[in-house]
Amino acid sequence: MTTADLSSQLASLERRLKREKAARKQAENLLTEKSRELYNTLKISRSAQARLELALWASQEAYWEWHAEHDIVKIRSFGLINKKVQVVEQNAISVMARVHADDLPLVQMRWVLSVHGNEENIEMVFRIRGRGGYRWTRLRGKVLKRDKAGAAIHIMGTAKDTTQEHLAQQSFQLMASAFSSSREPMLVLSNSLVITESNDAFLHLAKVSKVRGENRKLDTFLPKAAQILSKVMTSGQERFETELVAENGTLLPVDVSIAVFKSRQNKSEYLIATLRDISERKLNEQRLQNLVIHDELTGLKNRMGLREELEQLTQQASPYWLAFIDLDGFKNINDVGGHETGDDCLKVVADILKKTYSKEAIVTRWGGDEFLIAQNNVTEDEFKLLGDTLLSQLEAHSFQAGNSELMISASIGLASYPEHGDTVEEIIQHADAAMYKAKTSGKARTFVYHAGLIESLKAQATILSELRRTIRSGGLEFYLQGKFNIAGSVVGAELLCRWFSPVHGFVSPEVFIPLAEANGLDTDIGLLALEAACEYISMMETEHLNLPLAVNISANQLLNESFAQSAADICAASLVSPQMIQIEITESIFIQDEKAAVRGLRALKEHGFVLALDDFGSGFSSLSYLRKFEFDVVKLDRSLVKGIDEAGSARSLMYGIINMLNSIGLDIIIEGIDNVAYLSLLEGYNVAGFQGFLFEKPLPYEQFIHKHTRGWHTV
Repeated sequence: MTTADLSSQLASLERRLKREKAARKQAENLLTEKSRELYNTLKISRSAQARLELALWASQEAYWEWHAEHDIVKIRSFGLINKKVQVVEQNAISVMARVHADDLPLVQMRWVLSVHGNEENIEMVFRIRGRGGYRWTRLRGKVLKRDKAGAAIHIMGTAKDTTQEHLAQQSFQLMASAFSSSREPMLVLSNSLVITESNDAFLHLAKVSKVRGENRKLDTFLPKAAQILSKVMTSGQERFETELVAENGTLLPVDVSIAVFKSRQNKSEYLIATLRDISERKLNEQRLQNLVIHDELTGLKNRMGLREELEQLTQQASPYWLAFIDLDGFKNINDVGGHETGDDCLKVVADILKKTYSKEAIVTRWGGDEFLIAQNNVTEDEFKLLGDTLLSQLEAHSFQAGNSELMISASIGLASYPEHGDTVEEIIQHADAAMYKAKTSGKARTFVYHAGLIESLKAQATILSELRRTIRSGGLEFYLQGKFNIAGSVVGAELLCRWFSPVHGFVSPEVFIPLAEANGLDTDIGLLALEAACEYISMMETEHLNLPLAVNISANQLLNESFAQSAADICAASLVSPQMIQIEITESIFIQDEKAAVRGLRALKEHGFVLALDDFGSGFSSLSYLRKFEFDVVKLDRSLVKGIDEAGSARSLMYGIINMLNSIGLDIIIEGIDNVAYLSLLEGYNVAGFQGFLFEKPLPYEQFIHKHTRGWHTV
């Protein structure tokens, strides 16, 4: 190789080296430039990532991504306080396993549509289990890459815990639903009290449509509450009762509760009002107030109602009369007919009272079977006449209870203001005392209070207590008063009870017999009388004196179903035939319970007792009694015989009654024979016996026997 060739190769190598050096330099420059660009890009990327992470932290969103290659879901979340990044990696199956069973089908469907379908975006809300239980989560994502078959292989997105938002939304929905469907009328109002929202309950209450009901001021519906409503923005809340004016003009009492509320940002105020229809409550209050002063059963005023009226009359110094009415025979109606019949009876009595007394009268049920009537602008005579009219009305009424026809009457006490007392209490007390006097004087009558009556009743209470002790100890005595024929021969006798008290001395039968009847002691006296009658008959037989004896029996005894058997047992124990005992009853028995009286008389008749109707002509004599009941004897009252020696009309009436009774085959006994002239006028008429002081006064048994076994004669 020549030198020239060598130099040429060397020059070629040198040029090549220069080119390679220049190329390397250029490559180094390019690498440096690219490195700088990559560094700058990485720096920008990291800054963007930091900003992204900051944004995700601020919104409390988690960042997630999924790669199909490993089927791993990588979740990056950011702590709210320490901003610490937490990374969780799970496969898709594990994530799905934490989804709530109710939400799983939707999550799976949306995931499949995104992975294998053509859905590029994912957005869904579901519950997923965490450390504290299930939490609501909103998941958003986007498909970033798909394979050649179109299946997603890379998805990225964010996730956020929306539990609080969900609960708040749920609460809001519940509140909205509660507002809308509440049975209580509710309104939302602006701070100027204009209605902005109303529920159906309010529209129904106000009888208004939604269009016409809203954008109106509340005081157009509540005009009487305008002053209270004007204070609510200051007070913050108000509750009151007023009247709502419905669209059709109807007035409804309502309870209103209204309060001021502020928005979360405290930028605006609104009010919520709740209205409650209190019509029923007000009606019940009226009914309750009515019940407070009225009797529920009869509708009459009660004690409180009467006191209010009387206090008002007393304060006005307006004179008035007060009647205290106690029903006679009501207990028997209650016992026989039951409480339902008793209630019916009280209602009927209430109607009779309202019809008998004027509309101005204060008609009151005092309690039980007691009624009080107050009336002003009426005289004593007028008020007494009203009482007598009431008695007639009551006695004309009967009550059916099974087979019994029950009757009632009343005892009435009268007192007046200010004559008989200065206070309401005194007038009521004095009228009560007068009523008690009427009851113990024989019932079915009216009695006017007089000074000293209270003291008299107190003494009567002492007498009653002594009477009880006397009956228990057998201290009553039974006198005999004979019955005589026209020739003056004794044909029988009546047993009469006498009481000689070591404390009160001789107590008249007119005092203690009504007292005994009013207090349930008449039954004991009647049985004692029967025992005495049997004893006297037995003793008289030893004296060869064979006289039937009459015993007076009270209504209470006769209406007692066991009385007839008890009377028969007493006769049997003394070996006395019931035919020797004449049972005397008065017509008043038929007022109380006519059918029960029939049963009692029939039972006595079946045992063999002789039945006598006593005091015929003294009161409300009815010839129908003689037709209905099988009496053996009728005793004419002394009022019929009195004056027949002076008045032809009296004689004619007496003769007519005697002839009538003879025609139906009844024996006749005439009471009150105290004038010898009566005998001459009655001679020749078929009268079985006469009884009276002309023949003899009632005598103790020993004197009666001594007289009639020694041949005493009074005529």
